[in-house]
Amino acid sequence: MKPSNFARHLTEFLSVYLPSQKNVSKNTVQSYRDTFKLLIKYCQEVKSISAERITLELLSCELLNGFLGWLETARNCSISTRNQRLSAIHSFFRYVQSEEPSVYSIFKR
Repeated sequence: MKPSNFARHLTEFLSVYLPSQKNVSKNTVQSYRDTFKLLIKYCQEVKSISAERITLELLSCELLNGFLGWLETARNCSISTRNQRLSAIHSFFRYVQSEEPSVYSIFKR
């Protein structure tokens, strides 16, 4: 099975872009990784979307707002933790837009 555009970009983001191009710490990479592990878990458990079916087009404002709410309610995360997760997602979106400008309109919503 061919990896989705989300999986391909996420792999590059976490394994190449953050450590090599942005030169962020190992802890930052792990924190960002954990954000996306939680997002995938949310998609699987709450939205019944398997990990391999997650695409960039699926990551709508509605889905991400639901994810952020889930972090606060179901996972009892603080506002600052939720905002840190949101920051990781924003960073990922900026990276994807620079790598694949054709998806710009998807993230503009």
